[in-house]
Amino acid sequence: MPEIRSIPTASFLQSFWVVGGVLTFFKIFVLVVSPGELGPDESQYWFWSKDFAFGYFSKPPLIAWIIGLTTGVFGNAEWAVRLSSPFFHFGAAAFLYITAQKLYDARIAFWVGLGWLTIPGVILSSYLITTDASLLFFWSGALFLFLRIVTAEKAPALDYALLGAMIGLGLLSKYAMIYFPAAIAFAVLADRPVRQKILRPPLAMTAIIATLLIAPNIWWNAQNDFQTLVHTAANANWAAPFSNPQKFLSFFAAQFAIVGIIPFAALLYMTARWRSIKTDGAQQTTAQMRLLMIFALTPLVIVSMEAIISRAHANWAATAYPAAILLTTAFLFGAGKAWLAKTSVAIHLLFVLIFAIGISNFGLIDTLKLSHATKNIRGWAAQTGAISTMAAGFDAIVIDDRALMGTMLYYQGESAFEIVTIDSNARGDNHYEWFKAFDPERHHRVLFVTTRDDDAHVEYRFKNIKPLGPQTVDLGNGETRTYHLFDVSGYFGPGAL
Repeated sequence: MPEIRSIPTASFLQSFWVVGGVLTFFKIFVLVVSPGELGPDESQYWFWSKDFAFGYFSKPPLIAWIIGLTTGVFGNAEWAVRLSSPFFHFGAAAFLYITAQKLYDARIAFWVGLGWLTIPGVILSSYLITTDASLLFFWSGALFLFLRIVTAEKAPALDYALLGAMIGLGLLSKYAMIYFPAAIAFAVLADRPVRQKILRPPLAMTAIIATLLIAPNIWWNAQNDFQTLVHTAANANWAAPFSNPQKFLSFFAAQFAIVGIIPFAALLYMTARWRSIKTDGAQQTTAQMRLLMIFALTPLVIVSMEAIISRAHANWAATAYPAAILLTTAFLFGAGKAWLAKTSVAIHLLFVLIFAIGISNFGLIDTLKLSHATKNIRGWAAQTGAISTMAAGFDAIVIDDRALMGTMLYYQGESAFEIVTIDSNARGDNHYEWFKAFDPERHHRVLFVTTRDDDAHVEYRFKNIKPLGPQTVDLGNGETRTYHLFDVSGYFGPGAL
């Protein structure tokens, strides 16, 4: 591997921290003033945070612990639930910045850091609480440490230990961190210098620390029918027939929106022509390019295969892009196309401003007829409040929709009535069906809330059914969300006395 070079420049160092810090606190300001409510997934994560555990139904536990920390300090407002996201993304950018400083120079490092903070996927993720923010922070930290190990004359054992910590904490964020050890394995197979540097006795420390960190979550899964692992496998659905090219095309096209048109186009160009690309030694060597390409392509190829076999959400390959931003920014600078990297950041900065204005002003969103894009983060407080006014005289509100269940618990959880769910197919498809379930011994007459406009969900388990009508909320510009309410009693379904 080439010798690491660093060109420390105080002005660039200050510029990155100042520009990145200002951008991060701007995001936090927008979070505070935005009328955006918690969406269904975010409400579920918040509900988890009220009960410390080493695992939860569909995700590893770190997101709940983080929410518990921020809301414990700042209260349960929506912005407090989401507060960690912009900080995690700034942390990821900082890791990429110092990585680029070591591999290239301070000028490229500045554009790498700023490039990460402004890609569309990061901008969107900064205004939500998701598992991706912490995952990408630990992935970027692991990438920094791995590159420092393989480019050092003889890396200290501490670097191996810290690498294990980053991998373990990444796994506690999201199981997609498993792509990182996979990328290490591919790098070891593809590059002899990497084998010589990484395959040393301290690597055992990396594996041990990562294993110790994820072990409590594995133990929790073992105690709970391996809920998270089974759910993750069901989401992946690798047993599906090999017949979804249209889903792959949709996933592939969405990557331009996640990382930006110029960075993704540059990554595709480099992938197609990596053997013939001549690198500028002052910017990026062939060995560096090959190594970063492995870390970018490993998650992208794996998730693309998943999209072809079954399905894949656009963000499932997000871990491809820390390495991709390093790789493509250095390539564009080395190829005399620095203006393309700068243009990409300028376009994305404009997106930062437009997005901030929109997320802070739903009236403007409605005027532009983009209300559909915000439907998951608006109307929940009003809708759950209206449903709660119907709860007097009932033993509980029973909900058969995961989206409403989470938001009902967040916005109406302090009310006197009990909020539970019912397992419609006896499979335990979400956290609430396992841990917040309807109890026929205590819940005799209940307010049943469903997405259906008929009694098909209740007629096969309740004797007495009285429709109470729909409850609809206006989400702007003609968009609505409707639930249907029933007064039901006389339960005779599974588990009845």
